[in-house]
Amino acid sequence: MALDIPDWLHHMPKTDLHCHLGGSIRPQTILELASQNGIKLPADNIDGLRQHIVYKNRPRKSLADYLDAIKICESVLTTPDAFYRAAYELCQDAAAENVEILEVRFGPTNYERPGLPLYTIMESVLAGLEAGSRDYPLHTGLIVCGIRTDIQKTAEAAELAVNYQGSGVVGFDIAGKENGYRPHLFEKAVKPVLHNFLPITVHAGEEDSVASIAEALIYLNARRIGHGVSLRESPKALEYMDNARIAIESCITSNIDTGSVQTLSTHPIRTYYQDGLRVCINTDNRTISDTTVTKEYMLLIEHLGFQQKDIYTLAKHGIKAAFMESKRQRSLLNTFDTWARATLEPEQLERDNRL
Repeated sequence: MALDIPDWLHHMPKTDLHCHLGGSIRPQTILELASQNGIKLPADNIDGLRQHIVYKNRPRKSLADYLDAIKICESVLTTPDAFYRAAYELCQDAAAENVEILEVRFGPTNYERPGLPLYTIMESVLAGLEAGSRDYPLHTGLIVCGIRTDIQKTAEAAELAVNYQGSGVVGFDIAGKENGYRPHLFEKAVKPVLHNFLPITVHAGEEDSVASIAEALIYLNARRIGHGVSLRESPKALEYMDNARIAIESCITSNIDTGSVQTLSTHPIRTYYQDGLRVCINTDNRTISDTTVTKEYMLLIEHLGFQQKDIYTLAKHGIKAAFMESKRQRSLLNTFDTWARATLEPEQLERDNRL
C-alpha cells in the first residue's frame, strides 16, 4: 500500500549517511547482473528473490541472518560494470526522494579476487557515484568499511581509504558482526586513517552493549556512531556524545529487522532526540529493509509522535553530521534554512544552532 506522504516531506532536502551499497541494489538489477555473469541466485524472478532478500519476509530476527541476506545481493558484484551500475542507480534512487547528501559505504576487500583488484573495485564505485552526482542534484561520498572478522583486511581497507582520500572517499567505518569484535582490537589497523585526519564512523551498540560505543570513541576517535541502540544504557556516555556533538546514525527499520530493537515503540530514538543528541535518519540497506529515508521519517511521524518541526531538526542534523568540507556544509545548511523558512512557521524553526 502506498504511503500518504505529506507534500512538505516529499520536497524536504534529505540526507542518507548510513547506506550500504551491497544491501541497496535494486532487485531487478540483481537478477540482470546474475543472468549476465552466470551467478546462481536462490530465485530467478522478482517475487521469489524478494522472499530471500527483503528481511521482513524472514522469520528470524538477528544481525547474522540479516547479513546473510546482504550476501545474496552482494554476490552479483563481480565486475567493474556491476559496481558502477549499483552505485549509479543508488544515486538515482536517492535523488528521487530528494536526498541531497548521500554517503555510500562498502567493504572493498570483500570483493577482491583474481582479475578484480582492489583499485578496480574502488574506482568503479567512485566513478558510479561521480556520474550520479553529476547527473542528479546530490552530493556523494564513499565510506570505506573495514570488516570486524578480519583485522588484517581492515588494515588493508584503511590504507585503501587513505589512498583515495580527496578522490571521493570521505570516511572510514568498522562494520560487520559486532559481538566478539570490540573496537579496541582495531586501534592499530586504523592508525593510517587517523593520521590522515579521515573521519571515522563505527557500527557500535547494535548487538553489543554501550561498552562497544565507548571503545569506538576512546580507541578509534569515532565522529559518528552507526545505530548506537545501546547508548541508552549509560547516561554518562549519552551526555558525552551530546556535548561532543557526536552523531548517531539511526536506522529504524533495520534495527527492528535485526532484533536490536523489538518494536517501534521501544526504539530509543525518541529519547535520544528529546535529550538533544545529534541523531540523523538513514536507511542502512534500502533493499534488504525495503525502505527509503522518506519511509523512515514516516515511521517517526505515524508511530512515534514526531511533528513536522522535529523532522526538520533531524534532517538538519544529517547535514551537520555529514563528512564534507565545512564551506560546502555551511552552504547546504543555509539552503536548508531557506527552504524551512518558506515551509514552516517561525516558532517551529530549530533553535539549536550548534555545529
